[in-house]
Amino acid sequence: MISIAICDDDKEVIDQIKERISKYSTAHSVEFDVHSFRCGEKLLETDMNYDLIFLDIEMSGIDGLKTAQAIRQIDRRSRIVYVTSHSEFALRSYSVHPFDFVLKPFEDERIDNVLDELMRYLAENSEKDVVIQLKGEDGPLLLTLKNIYVFEYTGNRRITVYTKSETYRIRGSLSDVFALINSESFVSPHKSFIINMEHIDKLNNFTLYTTNGLEIPVAQKKLKEFQKEFSRFIKHYIRQE
Repeated sequence: MISIAICDDDKEVIDQIKERISKYSTAHSVEFDVHSFRCGEKLLETDMNYDLIFLDIEMSGIDGLKTAQAIRQIDRRSRIVYVTSHSEFALRSYSVHPFDFVLKPFEDERIDNVLDELMRYLAENSEKDVVIQLKGEDGPLLLTLKNIYVFEYTGNRRITVYTKSETYRIRGSLSDVFALINSESFVSPHKSFIINMEHIDKLNNFTLYTTNGLEIPVAQKKLKEFQKEFSRFIKHYIRQE
């Protein structure tokens, strides 16, 4: 089931989008789980596990742009569709990588277009939910690749694997890991670490910070190479968004 959030302080707009999603669901035999919110604060109180978010830019309290910035701190891959009455907000909204932009008032077909694009995106990216099997200390360990944040080599062929909130111990070398994951999202900024660039929050001097609070050193001799790889990744990521 595809999960969608609608955040708008105008109930009529929420109802219009919900009705169109319902008709699209019937016409295309697709199940949607739709949640609606009248302000950004309420949206941010949820788990933020949405495939698509329709987000009004001009809301009282936290406006849509600030809400989007907060969303990006939680989930950098969420697909946000900005909804507004003023086209000049479009350029400002692109600082947080929108999936699409809908100008009010809109025809029902405009929502259909967004949903069509979402379905194409999900179909094209479904193969990214790759599951890998690692050599856990107590037997085979299966993890979804995109949920892995960091691999840290701790010596004696022991590696710590960090996800958002869990850590796991596996056996092997970082070269073994690189051969297994075969993903351009991962890079080694230091001889003891492999990091998933999807989960990088910022780089400060020679320290990387992940979105879940880990601090990863960047070797001085690898800094330029890492910056080049990360720049390439970001350009590719923006095109996907």
